[in-house]
Amino acid sequence: MLLVAVTIGLFSWDRWLRYDDAAEFQGSWQAHGTDGVVVIDGERINLTDDVAYSYRIDPMAKTISFTFGTLEGQGRYRFSLDRSQLVITEGAGYSWISTLVDDVGWMADQLVRFVQGRPQAEVLPGDGVTVFDRLPSDGAVAAQGGKTLSQEGRAADGDAGRSAVDADSAFDGSVDERADDPAGDGAQGPAETGAANSAQGASGIVGASSQAAFGEADLPV
Repeated sequence: MLLVAVTIGLFSWDRWLRYDDAAEFQGSWQAHGTDGVVVIDGERINLTDDVAYSYRIDPMAKTISFTFGTLEGQGRYRFSLDRSQLVITEGAGYSWISTLVDDVGWMADQLVRFVQGRPQAEVLPGDGVTVFDRLPSDGAVAAQGGKTLSQEGRAADGDAGRSAVDADSAFDGSVDERADDPAGDGAQGPAETGAANSAQGASGIVGASSQAAFGEADLPV
C-alpha cells in the first residue's frame, strides 16, 4: 500500500507540479525531420513573421486549443521525459481523464524501457501528430520588435515563405471552421487574406494539411 501511495505521489508531482508547462512551451523549436524553425511565445506559435496562430493550453488536462482566423482546432500535448521534445496530437476527444490514462501507460512504458536499458520509443510526425525538437539556447534568436520568426530558420530555408513550408511539413490533422462567413462567399479582410495567402504552398500546420496554417484537405470549402 505504501509503495502504491509513493508511486501515485511521484507520478502526480512529475505530471502536475514539477514543471511549468506554459513556460516550457515557449522558445525556439525545430519541426522534427525538417530544417524549419518555429518560435513559440506565450500566445502564438509563429511560423513566419506573417503566419502565426494563437494557442491555449490546459496544464491540468494536458490539452491544447488553437485558432487561425476563423478556424479552430484542439488536441493534447506531451513533453518527453527530458523536455527536449514536444508532441502535439490533434483530436476533439481528449479530456483530463483520457490524457491521464494515456500518460499512465506511457510512463509505465518509459519505466520498463529504463529498467531494461532501452532507449525511449521515437515519436514520428504523421497524420494529426506534430513533433517539435527543442533547439539549444545558443541556436535560438530572441524575438525583436514584435517579429518572432527565428533568423536561423530563415537562413536555413532561404526566405520566410520557404521556412513556413518546411515547418508546416511536420503537421497534419483536422481542423473545424467554427464561424460562418456572413457574406456567404468566403470573403476575408485584407490582413486575414494576406496571412492565409502567405501560407499557401505549405503542407500543413498544427492541425491540418490545408497549406494555409492548418491543412488544405480538411478545410471546409
